[in-house]
Amino acid sequence: MIKRSIEPIKLLFIMQGSYFKRLIIPQTIMFIFSSAIYYYQTHIAENPIPLNPSIFALLGVSLAIFHGFCNNAAYDRFWEGRKLWGSLVWQTRNIARQVLNLPNVEFADKQAFIRLVMTHMHCLRHQLRDEDNQETLKRLLDKNQQSQLFGKPFTALLLTQKMGEMASVWQKNNQINDLQWQSIDNSIGQIAQIQAGCERIYNTPVPFAYFVLLHRTVYLYCFMLPFGLGNTIGWVTPIVVAFIGYCFMALNEIVDEISQPFGLSENHLPLCMMCDTIETQLSMLSEQKFDKDIRPNTAKYVVN
Repeated sequence: MIKRSIEPIKLLFIMQGSYFKRLIIPQTIMFIFSSAIYYYQTHIAENPIPLNPSIFALLGVSLAIFHGFCNNAAYDRFWEGRKLWGSLVWQTRNIARQVLNLPNVEFADKQAFIRLVMTHMHCLRHQLRDEDNQETLKRLLDKNQQSQLFGKPFTALLLTQKMGEMASVWQKNNQINDLQWQSIDNSIGQIAQIQAGCERIYNTPVPFAYFVLLHRTVYLYCFMLPFGLGNTIGWVTPIVVAFIGYCFMALNEIVDEISQPFGLSENHLPLCMMCDTIETQLSMLSEQKFDKDIRPNTAKYVVN
């Protein structure tokens, strides 16, 4: 996610987050095509193709409405993912507080439980980004726990199971009472529910037909524009067409990107930052230190 101050003048010139580099090729093709059509319509053709600009106004309104629908559908997914991970931050703090305040449980066992919590949220991030989680398991868990989880699918789910098993052992050994066990179990259930919500977003994308129709309509509309504008606005036609095309195509890119909010692109959710925040806070509360989570360098002003 891009995280930087908003400066109105600089916003006119920055490239980051503008999709300019990604769209430079289709924009160049559109500009050249528009220039060729304008020259043909005004200098070569004896009977120019008679497309009235008012037709494009009607088509533009319809396209904008459809764009708005797709953008709302994509942003709803982004917003839900944001709320789920915000809830995860709170739930991890809550369960850490509950466990650390247990009077009859050994502090080493409390630390082991909190390591499972931290490992879970990292493994959930890896799962949502199709990443390998072995380095995280090696960094946070002991060798016995690592051997039980290495190579297993749905590691985050197994970790919630292990949290529940630890709480059940404490209850069985009379280290916690039924009320304390129920409170911890409810918190584990909330974490599992957040995980299920993230998996629902990840596994059920926006219907592909929407993207196909949106992209086809935008490109056809933009490449038809020169036929209607050439005889009306003259030599400015290629510039206007390129600008209109950039607006619609950039919106296409935004919809594509935020409809799957857990990725590594500039406008995706900052899952690494959230995981680092959770790990730092829980490590401080449980008096533990771990090696730094090593990941590839990210671009300036971008928090992944």
